[in-house]
Amino acid sequence: MSEEASPYGVADQITSYQESALIGTAVELGLPNALYGSPKTLDQLTVELGTDSRGTMGLLSGLVAFGMIEREGDAFSLTANGALLADDHPDSIAMISRKEWFFYKLWASMPEAVKTGHTQTRAWRDRLENDPDQAHDFLRALDDLCRLYGGDLPELAGLSSGPPARRLLDVGGGAGSHSANLVKAVDGLEATVLDLPGAEPVLKERHPEIAFVPGDIDQPRFGRPDGETWDYVLVSNILHDHPAEENERIVREAAGLVAPGGSLVIYEWVIDEGRTSPPGVASFTPMMVIENEGGWTWTEAEIGAWIEAAGLEARPVNRGPGPIAVIRADRP
Repeated sequence: MSEEASPYGVADQITSYQESALIGTAVELGLPNALYGSPKTLDQLTVELGTDSRGTMGLLSGLVAFGMIEREGDAFSLTANGALLADDHPDSIAMISRKEWFFYKLWASMPEAVKTGHTQTRAWRDRLENDPDQAHDFLRALDDLCRLYGGDLPELAGLSSGPPARRLLDVGGGAGSHSANLVKAVDGLEATVLDLPGAEPVLKERHPEIAFVPGDIDQPRFGRPDGETWDYVLVSNILHDHPAEENERIVREAAGLVAPGGSLVIYEWVIDEGRTSPPGVASFTPMMVIENEGGWTWTEAEIGAWIEAAGLEARPVNRGPGPIAVIRADRP
């Protein structure tokens, strides 16, 4: 029997966008930065931010209600959670807010994406080349997300430690977030990020200890020379950006870079056969419809078929507490 309907619960879900909109607006206008460590009055904020008094008060009222700001007399200040939205906070998640604010506005086009099956934004390569500021903030946000949620990769990957030093190529590794986590966790591991040249400035800013080589996943061997091999090749959060036939090619090219006795490590949102669980992966799936042309969440069987076609031997999927899992494939 179906559970009893909850109109109040559904109404709360319908209006939950308001909290996201207020947080995104606050970060875009610079409100958390203005209040970080320095309570201010409404008049002080309108002068500093160049905003309307009535509009600013409306924003503050909502943020007080949602626990981001508190008021004492005429002064407004950030709560502990609100302070996380300031760029200068040591654990700032302001870049994550900017990333989600970009996609928040995009999601208004979800009906068109569902009708047509086509993305409603420009491809990543286009954004990196023609809107580098936004693209670089996106990479910074992914790095911050990895700081919060990406710590399970080293254990799930199960890479061996100790001598001799082992070399890893992080394909499309962006800011170097996962490489940095792996290098810290695995003794003797040497990691190199391969990505489009436009990604290098963010890697040098966030993880300068990680080596970078320019490359392109659209090219044979991703632009690496014939004969070059690596002990490990990491393909992290790449497959969900592409349709099946492109992923088969990407896995094949990655496999061609794996040395004998080495492994391909795929860190990805792996969904079940019915495409409705795990919940975290199921809720991620509609994002691919609107954000990536042909993007999708893929099953263990689908990824395993690409691995088998590439001549590697896949291990069973290894899941942790988070939604992203590892499928490791070995070259005999």
